[in-house]
Amino acid sequence: MKYFLAIFITAVAVFLGATVYYKGLPKFANPVGVSVTSSEATDSPQASASVPSATSGGVNISEIRAALAAKHGDTSDWTISVTGTEGNFAKGSVSTGEGGGMWFAAKVDGVWKLVWDGNGIIECSSVSPYPNFPADMIPQCYSTASGQLITR
Repeated sequence: MKYFLAIFITAVAVFLGATVYYKGLPKFANPVGVSVTSSEATDSPQASASVPSATSGGVNISEIRAALAAKHGDTSDWTISVTGTEGNFAKGSVSTGEGGGMWFAAKVDGVWKLVWDGNGIIECSSVSPYPNFPADMIPQCYSTASGQLITR
């Protein structure tokens, strides 16, 4: 009985403390948006007006934009960033008005080709035509044949 009383008093004290703590917090009726800026090279509609062929780390972002446009349609309002390069391979991100995603590309015969883009798990069938694609850029891929996640 003496332990029950000690546990009960402790529980009441914790409950009261939590109530006082949360009751004292301000109410956020209208959340304030946060502006995030990036120092990475981007090819946004504003940037493309002044720079006809933007490059970052040797990656021609205009070629990446063209590959994305061939797959998705109009990309004129997308912001495309390069987040890493290694030899003839690159990775980056895409921001749209509705969200974003990531992309991976390989330079083949002097032209940047889209290897994969989107969100989520990368299928091995997208990466397998590029056996030298750095494993540190794409450490794992999903094998649809085996239904398993493969470490590259």
